[in-house]
Amino acid sequence: MTTAESVRDLAIDLVRSDTERGEAVEELEQVCGGRRVAAVRARQMIASSLEEEVDEPEKQEAMTLLDDLLTRLPA
Repeated sequence: MTTAESVRDLAIDLVRSDTERGEAVEELEQVCGGRRVAAVRARQMIASSLEEEVDEPEKQEAMTLLDDLLTRLPA
């Protein structure tokens, strides 16, 4: 499993567990090791899966968590 896959899976799991937003973003940052590429790729994977199944609010929220993470990571 790649780091991006781990980040993607964790983002979805954090949404399902109703983890507080700030804590969730911190956990995602730890898993990606501060690497922006892993977070971007995880977001792309979720976005791609939403093209097939649009009505998945958990995945939409996971993408929002990843967006929050990306604002914290250096460009």
